[in-house]
Amino acid sequence: MTEKERLGQLEPLVADIALKQDRMLGQIGMIVDQVSLHTVRLDDLTRQVTSTEKKIDSLANGLATVTIGLNETRHEVRQRFDKVEQRFDKVETRLEKMEQTQQLILMLLKGHLK
Repeated sequence: MTEKERLGQLEPLVADIALKQDRMLGQIGMIVDQVSLHTVRLDDLTRQVTSTEKKIDSLANGLATVTIGLNETRHEVRQRFDKVEQRFDKVETRLEKMEQTQQLILMLLKGHLK
């Protein structure tokens, strides 16, 4: 086989390899584009998740503040209720003493009127 014949056999193989290599490079380029696009989307999602986490933290802090305020208000209301209850007890005690005094006065009046 002469050099020309060998070259004639190799030339179609080299052309086929070059064509396949060009196709593969094109496909690799498309894959790189897709990966880049997905990377951008992942970056956007990461920013959204970070933003959402910050909002959740802010809401949690707000809820904690409201809970503390509610507990303080409940405690104050309970104290006021206890004070009102004590006042009613004092009024009730006074009324009982007044009733006892009235009974004594009535007994004295009945005793003087006989």
